[in-house]
Amino acid sequence: MNRSAKKLLITGLIIGLLSVPFSQNSNVLAKEQTKVEQKAKQNELSTKKVIELANEFNRIASYIQQGGDYKNEEYKTFTYDKKTYRYLSSSIDTKKELKAYLEKVLVPAETEQFIKNRGIIEYKGKLAQVEADGGSLLQWEKATAQFVKKDKNNLQYRLTVPVWNTNEKQNYLIEYQFVNNKIGWKISKEPIQEKSTAITDKVAVEQAAKFAQATLYVQAGGEYTPGEYKTFLHNGSTYRYLSGKIDTKAELMSYLMQSMTQATAEQFIKDFGIVEYKGKLAQVEADGGSLAQWNKATAEFIKKDKNTTFYRVIVPIENTNEKQIYIVEYQYVENVGWRVSKNPYWELDIPGNVNPISILFNYLLIDSKVSQNQFLPHSTFNVTEFKKGIKKVEFIKLTETERNNSQVEFLVTINVEVEHNYKGPLTNGINKMLFTVQPSGYMEYKIDKIGIVNMY
Repeated sequence: MNRSAKKLLITGLIIGLLSVPFSQNSNVLAKEQTKVEQKAKQNELSTKKVIELANEFNRIASYIQQGGDYKNEEYKTFTYDKKTYRYLSSSIDTKKELKAYLEKVLVPAETEQFIKNRGIIEYKGKLAQVEADGGSLLQWEKATAQFVKKDKNNLQYRLTVPVWNTNEKQNYLIEYQFVNNKIGWKISKEPIQEKSTAITDKVAVEQAAKFAQATLYVQAGGEYTPGEYKTFLHNGSTYRYLSGKIDTKAELMSYLMQSMTQATAEQFIKDFGIVEYKGKLAQVEADGGSLAQWNKATAEFIKKDKNTTFYRVIVPIENTNEKQIYIVEYQYVENVGWRVSKNPYWELDIPGNVNPISILFNYLLIDSKVSQNQFLPHSTFNVTEFKKGIKKVEFIKLTETERNNSQVEFLVTINVEVEHNYKGPLTNGINKMLFTVQPSGYMEYKIDKIGIVNMY
């Protein structure tokens, strides 16, 4: 074919294309566009699908957590690494079966992570897990979903899930990935509860109660199984080993850090005099117990100072009308939540109108019973004897000089006039006295000790 013929052929093609009616071209383009749109729509992740996948994941996770669906006499346990394990039921007791079941909702990589996170192991050819109960109060089918962000091939959503029979809701972040046209969307990262970095009164009480429970638990040595309680002599004292669940540093720290920061847990172990002896943790033999009902406490926000938030926690005392006030400090631990950062201590900012020292002197010459009531019951101080020969007392000044976690020391300046035959420790004129005061109930304080400061 010569050059001019090629030109004619090309021209002819162009003419041929242009000769197709415009309406026919439009129909062809419209059909192609519809196919593209339909394919895009198939790949689109709807809010309904987001919730359906999350709900299905929760159902599958709960099923696995309870071990599956056991047939008659199929449930079997064994001891491994000091823990009681149970085999999974026959429908999911091999890795192939379990992965196939999980991949109904998860991408393959996340199924591996799921199995690892749940501590599922293979033992004598079958899958097993630590014995535990399954179940959840979260109503995933009633959740609402909100798009958060797109990260490479993953879409992240925030699901707000109602908690059964309450007005509470919990937020979870879940990631989704489009696998292919045949498989569609799957969960690429299982639900992670979104922890708020804002502490609430409820969280303050819950964490303080956990701290108090941990204190009692460790103080009692833990929870001993039959025949496990053993003692030994060490440095002239009788020690006992801690129970099996907390008898190593790693186990004890893991338990304590559910309610307190790592630094506080380390200090806690020191304060309790816990030692390692022949490879196990032990403590001096002692009893634990408390009448303080931390789980029924109320909390009042005080202040936030740098990384620490301070709360006043008011704790009822069991079988009484009394309450005790504590100051509790909290810090936020990344990816964990709020934890107690200091051993709770008594509220020692004593208002002037309830300070027992002021009340003592205001009533000293008027009503001895009221003045005597300002001392702790074990005090041997006798108000009636003390006031003999005192004609007049003028309260001048009260200054806090020192405090610790349990009491405050005050220096009190008074002007005294005494009778000529007075035989007490005071002198005419200015006198200074030292008092230690400690809490004895809700907004109630008592004098523990009293002393005279020698002015000369």
